[in-house]
Amino acid sequence: MPRGTMHEIRNTYGDGHLIFVLRCIRQTRNNRDELWSETIGAISDILIQRPDWALDRAGEVLEAFDHIPLGPLRGEAVARRPWPVRGSLRMLIYKHLESILDEPEQRLAV
Repeated sequence: MPRGTMHEIRNTYGDGHLIFVLRCIRQTRNNRDELWSETIGAISDILIQRPDWALDRAGEVLEAFDHIPLGPLRGEAVARRPWPVRGSLRMLIYKHLESILDEPEQRLAV
């Protein structure tokens, strides 16, 4: 359930991180209703792994989520069960964010 995931994220990373994760969903086009536990967790995981995005480029991250179809991506991740939905979704979202936020040279170096 989303509440458990949100509680876990808040306790581990704090209110500010949780609020930003939720903003990535609720304050972007076409994603307002995508408050699934796997989606919340996947976005949190990405932002923890890429603090350069979360801390230095928050506005760009929010703008990027306007172009990422979270619902269809979650459907794609669910279709890949028995693989964990959160992990599959994390990779799918990350690929979209990377293509928007990273320069081509950076993607090759990582």
